[in-house]
Amino acid sequence: MGECVLRRPNVRGVVKEALQAFDGEQYELGSFVIMPNHLHLIIRPFGGFALEKILQSRKRRTSRLINETLGRSGTLWQQESYDRIVRDAEHLWRVLQYIGKNPRLAGIDDHQSTRWVRPDWVKLGWGFVDAA
Repeated sequence: MGECVLRRPNVRGVVKEALQAFDGEQYELGSFVIMPNHLHLIIRPFGGFALEKILQSRKRRTSRLINETLGRSGTLWQQESYDRIVRDAEHLWRVLQYIGKNPRLAGIDDHQSTRWVRPDWVKLGWGFVDAA
């Protein structure tokens, strides 16, 4: 559904860079998966930084950069974000695995999506578990 501009590796790179830009300053970025027409992420805002403002800022920045890259203008992201509060480690694990499996469940090839998990999470065994 949608235009699927995130299918392009260079466009996904813009999103990846924007998400990682304030990691460790405004928030802890745990994981993300960039799909052809949307993304999933795990993010924990630090005190003094509202999730809504962080997402608004990242959407604004990526919209501008992606539109410049593609030589176009206009809206890129939906205004609404569908956020959930992760309440415990078990829930976090389920969310991490859900977003990691999302491309495969949607029938999307690996080269049309980008998956990332915070490296120190991976060292602790908190990576994506891909079923064969």
